[in-house]
Amino acid sequence: MSQKFLKLIHKENVSPYSDIYHFERSDGSPFEFVGGQYVILNTGTDSDGKAIKRAYSILSSDSKTDSLQICVKRLGMGKASSILPELELGAELEYSGPWGKFVGDPTWPSPGFSLILATDTGITSLTGLLLSKKFSGRLDSTITVWLKTKEEDFLSEKELRKILSGISNFPNIFQIPSISDPNRASTVLEILKSILGDCTVPENAFLSGDGNILREVRSELIRLGTLESRIGMEAFFHTQRNPSPTLSLGV
Repeated sequence: MSQKFLKLIHKENVSPYSDIYHFERSDGSPFEFVGGQYVILNTGTDSDGKAIKRAYSILSSDSKTDSLQICVKRLGMGKASSILPELELGAELEYSGPWGKFVGDPTWPSPGFSLILATDTGITSLTGLLLSKKFSGRLDSTITVWLKTKEEDFLSEKELRKILSGISNFPNIFQIPSISDPNRASTVLEILKSILGDCTVPENAFLSGDGNILREVRSELIRLGTLESRIGMEAFFHTQRNPSPTLSLGV
């Protein structure tokens, strides 16, 4: 398989802890993808000579194929997140993708009520879906939820509103316990119960973020009657062994 490269054309600091990067294909050809998909960037090699490859959910709308955007959280000594801020405009990175077969399936979502739920940095995947062509005509039948901790420092609500300007269905935002809190999962399930209420059980669902929480939510949706085949999941962290490609943002 021939190598593919993205060229950095703009970068923007959106908080003390995160940056948005704008790329275009180095050969100038369109970048075709589906909202909710992701790319894997090769940012260089570590001290052992191993490639530093990380997956980043595409933040921008799939109706715009001249470029793409990703948001990266800086994680102190994170290998990739230490390299990316130092990139100069015009720098090129090898990439693969877009990846994400579930959201790329033209038969999903099926008609009916949809739930898009994200925890923590999974908001980038949720944003990509909200801005996607496949959801543009069905936002009225979609509930979107972002579960974040009090200390969340990835994207502010103000910045999220800027990115989603023109979208009528802004995410419902709920505060949840920190990742290490033993009450985190039970709190999320209570929020899910309050959101769904007496509504019809979701025909479709897409979950992104904390894998431990997403598996609990998926199990509850299946118990309620959502078909497992209609539930997509991308674990940004707390992944299981031998999963399909998952996301590890900003490490």
